[in-house]
Amino acid sequence: MRTSEAEGVPRGHELDWRSVEWPRAQHAVYGVRQRYSYEYTAPVSTLRQRLIMVPREVHGDQRLLEHQLTVNGAQAPVLSWHEDAFGNRTCTMRAPKVEEQLVFEASYRVARIAGGTARPGLELARTWAAGTFLESTALTAPDASLEAAAAELAREATSQLTLAERANTWAAGAIAYQIGVTGVQTPAAMALHLGKGVCQDYAHMMLAVLRLLGIPARYVSGHLLGEGAPHAWVEALVADANDLGLPEVIAFDPTHHRRAGLNYITVAVGRDYADVAPTSGTFVGPASGRLSASKQAEIVRLEYDDGTTWADSKATAQDAESAA
Repeated sequence: MRTSEAEGVPRGHELDWRSVEWPRAQHAVYGVRQRYSYEYTAPVSTLRQRLIMVPREVHGDQRLLEHQLTVNGAQAPVLSWHEDAFGNRTCTMRAPKVEEQLVFEASYRVARIAGGTARPGLELARTWAAGTFLESTALTAPDASLEAAAAELAREATSQLTLAERANTWAAGAIAYQIGVTGVQTPAAMALHLGKGVCQDYAHMMLAVLRLLGIPARYVSGHLLGEGAPHAWVEALVADANDLGLPEVIAFDPTHHRRAGLNYITVAVGRDYADVAPTSGTFVGPASGRLSASKQAEIVRLEYDDGTTWADSKATAQDAESAA
């Protein structure tokens, strides 16, 4: 394995993900830092918060290498971790009081390998087929417009893979991307009616038509590289996606009209956004709360198909220090 600037992989403290030749990338390690801050107008008490901010140990070819979750501003917070019904790593925080501000910050590193198949085990395949990801939800319930779209997509389709690809193309063109028109509680049918929305709306619409077409599909919450908000896409269990006659999970990003590639970082999966909201909870008190968020996802290590490797010099030094 070699590291070379001559091959077009610069060394340094940070690699710009926009300069990466993703078709050639074979292995990548990413570092993510995500922060949520609640500002309260007065002290609040009896807080209970559900956090889904850290990925599970394994998701397809993605592996969690390390993670940390910190809580600031809460009086004597108690954290408990568990796995939810969809296998997501979930943290419940309880605290008796917060005076003014409550801050959650998750940091972690994950590794991904290109070409890794996402063929579910028998138990998972049965769960999908049993209806968990075939049934509509409040956010994916079909109306006449969605039913008509599914019927049109089904015409002359020769395979589930073709149907899934058509559904991705349809959702990508069904609305225009615009922030501020919809919210996380906007159903797919309403987003389609408005003709505008953001990533969760594209995902909810694609989920609605896939389920109408008999293809089990789930909502994926995660990150793209760089700064900004979390992203959402779709994973579909396609029965005839390969030559082996085995079902395969294929990830589609209808917002960008493409398949989700190596540069996607999965945090959680569920039936729709409501299952995977990064932070949600309750408190007691007359105060109101204002939420702000930030995220940074960057490349820590990258290897191309010819063995050329780039590594973040800061991360390499930190790893060496930790090993010592």
